[in-house]
Amino acid sequence: MSGTQRRAAAGLTAKIGDQVFTEITRFSVARDLQNIAGTFEVTVVDEARVKDALLAKIGLSPKNPAIKAGDAISFAIDGEPALVGWIDVPHFTWKGDRIECQLTGRDKTGDLVECAALPSGPAEFRGVDLLYVAKKVCEPYGIVVKADVDIGAPFERLALHKHQTALTFLESAARQRSVLLVSDGVGGLLLTRGGSSRGPSPLRIGFEIQDVDVRFDWTKRFSDYFVTQDSSKKRSGGPALDSTVVPVTGAPAPLDEPGAASEDEAASIGTMGHAKDPDVKRWRPTVRLTRSQSGMDTVQEQAEWMARVAKGESDKVVFQVLEWRAGEKKELWRPNQVVAVTEPYSGISRDMLIAGVTFQYDEEGRRTRLRVAGVTAYDRINEAERSRGNRGHRGRHGAGALDSTVVPLTAR
Repeated sequence: MSGTQRRAAAGLTAKIGDQVFTEITRFSVARDLQNIAGTFEVTVVDEARVKDALLAKIGLSPKNPAIKAGDAISFAIDGEPALVGWIDVPHFTWKGDRIECQLTGRDKTGDLVECAALPSGPAEFRGVDLLYVAKKVCEPYGIVVKADVDIGAPFERLALHKHQTALTFLESAARQRSVLLVSDGVGGLLLTRGGSSRGPSPLRIGFEIQDVDVRFDWTKRFSDYFVTQDSSKKRSGGPALDSTVVPVTGAPAPLDEPGAASEDEAASIGTMGHAKDPDVKRWRPTVRLTRSQSGMDTVQEQAEWMARVAKGESDKVVFQVLEWRAGEKKELWRPNQVVAVTEPYSGISRDMLIAGVTFQYDEEGRRTRLRVAGVTAYDRINEAERSRGNRGHRGRHGAGALDSTVVPLTAR
């Protein structure tokens, strides 16, 4: 870039191959619990290539390597790793005397989104835990997997379909152990749960918070959450009662009350869980039918989980704060941290979860965009089909070498 020079971000470096770039005039690195992979968008000043390009006008060949799609890239903030990934799209523009190189891409876990899990097998895993499975899938991608929570019991059997992407397969397995998959942004995958640590500083209007955007969305929030477990025991005496039918007064009526379901109808409905959201005062019920007849957490636990998650997701809050660091230790903001939020205009005064972090730099200087949600927004519930043999058994993080239990692709 020549002509009017823009101020580069101090303390920010990008490394591509053997080249280190310190002239970065625009910078955005985002990590969000909604997306497994962190993303980046930067504008770098490649002085060496600029000189080569100008020399090429008089017939001299470039001496420095060009930036290419697929190149490895890493970012550091004041020497601290901020993102390690791959360049997806390099975009070069040359208008008059202004030359720019804009780069977009994702951290290493981005490959898990589109790519096959294990195209050469195995077709299923037996007797190994989630950490072992995740390591097996991520190893070919150069992604290190760690866990900071109890990842549960080994799987009795975990099937893998050849068409499944790595992310689809791992998310399915993680749901069976109530675990959240989170990229650490610097080449690793973390098995964790929502709100595993505290943020570096509280968020207060007039102090850390610079701009506020708050929206409370109750379109997917209900007064009553019903979960039914359909037994599928239909009788010959007429059609079964629709499992979505509940009495208009609230919870299902006992069988000895007028208008209650018959024994045949009750058998068709099966077990029902019921949870209430006390903040929703008007009658707004919702019903979910469980996926299987046995093996999951109880229908009551599922109903309570639905209420918790809906409450957490209804808070849609975005704060902008100055700088990339906060607190006495000047730590970088990170997703999945719990922070105390005080914002009197919208009436917020409670702990909330940092769901997304975007570090930004441009003409306005350094700042951080924080997407904040209710602390239960990323709660997880166990969706495993438990066998009698593993009920109550808890696995360990350090699964040993269990290759002998892996079933080959041809063995089904």
